[in-house]
Amino acid sequence: MRKNNGKGKAMYGISRIDDDKHRSHAWRVSLSRRGKRYVKNFADKKYGGKTKALASARQYRDELVSDIPPLSRKEFCSILRRNNKSGVSGVCKYGKPFSLKDGTVKKNWYWEATWPAGNGKQANITFSVNEYGDDKARELAIKARRSAMRRIKGHFWASERGADAFSA
Repeated sequence: MRKNNGKGKAMYGISRIDDDKHRSHAWRVSLSRRGKRYVKNFADKKYGGKTKALASARQYRDELVSDIPPLSRKEFCSILRRNNKSGVSGVCKYGKPFSLKDGTVKKNWYWEATWPAGNGKQANITFSVNEYGDDKARELAIKARRSAMRRIKGHFWASERGADAFSA
């Protein structure tokens, strides 16, 4: 059974395994870096007790984070997801449905740019295809996204979603 002791940064990437059935008592370091998973166990018995095993796990984790730092926020936000259809991360086209008096449902189409706004929030801006035309609305959304992304600072930490993404 794994336990996260809730110690924040001190325990980042480290969890406890205490499984009496299989006689497994260890600290586990588990981190993902640039698509690769790094997992290593630090057994209490092998490292001379629970405290020494934890110290070794922390040292290994700290070396790993130093050698292979987490993605910057800019890098993380630039990853092109599998479901992306625009070819630009953070830019999509969507249709907003509306009903006519006769009950017919139509859509107004928009290109939208989104980006992290800090404190776990997301900012966005939309450009109407009716107003600008499809190509111009897409171009404006891409420009808005790139402009906003130039202001993004820091690293992406999944365990710290509330961290501010922008510099002061």
